[in-house]
Amino acid sequence: CWCVVQDSEVAHDTPTSGTYMRRLLVPTVLIIAAESLTEASQIATGPGAGTGAYNKRSSHTATCLAAARLRGGGLSTASTTVAALVASLGALIALNIAQNGGTSHPPPSCSDAAGLLALTSKADAVALWRASPAPTIGGWSGEWEGRLLPLGVLAPVSALITHNLFGPASRWSGKAFSADGGSGANLFERGPPRRAFRASVAPSTLDGRPVLSLDYAAAGEPLWGTVLGMRDELREVAPGVLLGLGGMRASGGVRNAAPFVLVRKTA
Repeated sequence: CWCVVQDSEVAHDTPTSGTYMRRLLVPTVLIIAAESLTEASQIATGPGAGTGAYNKRSSHTATCLAAARLRGGGLSTASTTVAALVASLGALIALNIAQNGGTSHPPPSCSDAAGLLALTSKADAVALWRASPAPTIGGWSGEWEGRLLPLGVLAPVSALITHNLFGPASRWSGKAFSADGGSGANLFERGPPRRAFRASVAPSTLDGRPVLSLDYAAAGEPLWGTVLGMRDELREVAPGVLLGLGGMRASGGVRNAAPFVLVRKTA
């Protein structure tokens, strides 16, 4: 979609001017958020509910809508924009949590990594996680290859954070645990292991049953642990295959989870 802004006042402003920010960027961001929310509702309730699929044309459509509204003037205050964005984010988080499904959702028949990667519903992934046991204490030492499951309305956001900000600037590729299993760090395509965590079997914050808990605050991670409250909870689907739910306290905890898979690396 190609958009031509004909409003001369906006067209000749620089990206740092107050008029540009108010009349172009603010409406664009707000409408993209609204478009994303509408799209999220369709994903959550439509035939592909929980698949994480999304229409890549939506952001282009939203930008065109924003440009079309420029001639009518932008929003008057930043507070209105912030409130709308916060409301949109809250609604997206609520939808992502709803896509976990209920406790009565039947788990799919799945016993290997290929089956996990083929799941098309976040509710199925969470149901399988609920039905699986915690791994044997200390049995998770060594290196594991990691894959995000593209499930849930916030899957694109989770992928952006995991592969671009968490590293940063290097894609996440798995986890490595110490020989005694009590600690570990994340693996990335470039650079040494980093983003440390403490590992132990503990009650899940989602259902109270035992999980392999990865606590980033306990390992002294200042931003991801102490401030954001990152925590991963894992269960064993099959020997050498762990299904995890990752979340941050700042955005709803494990209830607002991003599912992922760990597969033990072989020599």
